[in-house]
Amino acid sequence: MSAALDPKPILDVGFGFWSSKALLSAVELGVFSELAKGPRTRDALGAAVKMHPRGAMDLFDALVALGFLERDGNGERALYRNTALTDHFLDRAKPTYVGGMLEML
Repeated sequence: MSAALDPKPILDVGFGFWSSKALLSAVELGVFSELAKGPRTRDALGAAVKMHPRGAMDLFDALVALGFLERDGNGERALYRNTALTDHFLDRAKPTYVGGMLEML
């Protein structure tokens, strides 16, 4: 009897761009640089980077799931903040900024 076939390797590669697209979009929009100024609600952060509230919620929560942002609370009053890693490397105002390399992709 043959082993069951698993499509996971194919799907992992096929869907791998979703994670990178979320990160690249956040870098391009300046999400991490805005959050370097301090935690923000979804609406405040979305307005600062000129995003529609629905798209902002999806992007910010995807970044939380990927470990690039932290969120305190839920709903409209939830506060988003950078992780130590994104604060250090993805704030355009810091000399340690590496987002420029990502923006070329």
